[in-house]
Amino acid sequence: MDTFILIGLTLFLGTWSGKVIQRFKIPQVTAYLIVGVFLGRSVLNIWTPERVEAFTPFVQLALGLIGFMIGSELKLDLFRKRGRSIYSILICEGLMTFFVVGAIVTLLTKKFYLGLLFGALASATAPAATVDVLWEYKTRGPLTSTLLAIVALDDVLALVLYGFSSAFAKSLINHEHFSILHTLETPFIEIGLAVLVGSLGGILLHRLIYFIRQRERILPFSLGVIILTIGTAIHFKLDLILSSMLLGFTLVNLAPVASKEIIDAVKNFSPPIYILFFVLVGARLDLSLVFAPGVALLVFVYIASRTTGKISGAFLGGVLGKAPPSVTKYLGLCLFSQAGVAIGMAISIYHHLSHLGPQAADIGLLVVNVVVITTFIVQVLGPPSVRLGVSKAKEIWRNVTEEDILEKYRVSDLIERDVPVIIENTPLAGIVDMVKGSDSDDFCVVDDGHYLLGYITLRDLRTVLMEHETGLNNLVVARDIALPAVEVIVASRPLKEAIEIMRRRDLDFLPVVRNDKDREFVGMIHYRHVILEVQKELLAQRGVE
Repeated sequence: MDTFILIGLTLFLGTWSGKVIQRFKIPQVTAYLIVGVFLGRSVLNIWTPERVEAFTPFVQLALGLIGFMIGSELKLDLFRKRGRSIYSILICEGLMTFFVVGAIVTLLTKKFYLGLLFGALASATAPAATVDVLWEYKTRGPLTSTLLAIVALDDVLALVLYGFSSAFAKSLINHEHFSILHTLETPFIEIGLAVLVGSLGGILLHRLIYFIRQRERILPFSLGVIILTIGTAIHFKLDLILSSMLLGFTLVNLAPVASKEIIDAVKNFSPPIYILFFVLVGARLDLSLVFAPGVALLVFVYIASRTTGKISGAFLGGVLGKAPPSVTKYLGLCLFSQAGVAIGMAISIYHHLSHLGPQAADIGLLVVNVVVITTFIVQVLGPPSVRLGVSKAKEIWRNVTEEDILEKYRVSDLIERDVPVIIENTPLAGIVDMVKGSDSDDFCVVDDGHYLLGYITLRDLRTVLMEHETGLNNLVVARDIALPAVEVIVASRPLKEAIEIMRRRDLDFLPVVRNDKDREFVGMIHYRHVILEVQKELLAQRGVE
């Protein structure tokens, strides 16, 4: 199948299945993963392993964009307010998962080095699926902000644990001398360089903000810096999510206001990339791995112990850090997802062990198989768990914007129907009397059949009265002075369209008609009234009194 046809089919099926699955209150990302399995090697094999591998740069771009968006949510105020609870939860959930998984895998397999390796891999939490759910349900609150910080920093802790565990496991398998200082040196250098690369990218993009005068250049410049950061991280074999996260973090804290347009532009550009990314994650899965010798039991034990470690560790960390009750109770539910970092570390383990002989290579292959299959399972279970957690914490739909509110309505929902109208043959004197008895500033002129002819504003009426002599007041009628209604809106049209027309034409109101053909007048909408109603609902949904 042609590559472009495959990409188009993937985006269509991903988008359609996401909308269908939303009706069952299941996050869209779950549908993307299922579509990936269906199109991948396990079913239709349209996305063959070779094709998936060829899209590695695309996957890296998606991970970089996810890292950037996570970093853009991490303002310094968050760490000032909740720094203690964030760090205590991070350490407790990471180490608890490491020890619980490590201990149970060791008891099951009687091999300490396998416990070390699986414990380190289990500590990582995938940010992509988690963040996608938070965006989909527009969550806002202490659980959301803490969760974003945890999934961002989890990579750092996971890299340290991985560096220690892989080196120690390798020494146990190969009966070599083990040095803690030498083992920890590499991950700390990698983390430091990733922070440096991301921070420099953030500073560069911050400087560019003041040179970007044309809005259409914002996205190209932003993507250029993000891709440059991703490429640098890949070239020096650094964690690209961490580097991109520091890029977003640096930018948003250097320019809290000016960065908003950049962040919005990148966010609006990203949805098709995320859909394709998650489909590719699903396409990588080989269901036959489940039936490999010894894998099924290890998969079950790994998932059960990892889940126990994440939930209990997050709860303990929340208690120790005096986090809000919603964070302590429900954060553990939001930490199930596992993906890129864990798979990357598992593959790295396989490469390191494959050089030590056939037995060590088999150990590495077992690690890869278990991590791949568990990654898919928790990727499917993770998003609904995140939704359950933020729903229990009552943080769903609290981060809506004015645009989100406008998307919900049509013009007919906020139309003002009981507005005074002027019949076309009403004399000027009658118009004046009508204006005196009304609080309105704008009046639509209609014919006997109530079809729109034009409008008269209070300002226009003053001008007419100054130009005409009093004796002519009965000779001048409404249709003579009415201005043509060039801009009108049909009642069934989206409200957002009406707002865009009024903003573009700098209008205070728009006449509303039943349809474009005969322009039967049905009411008016005023810009200020609409914005006031939108703001009221916005505050209500955000929980602001």
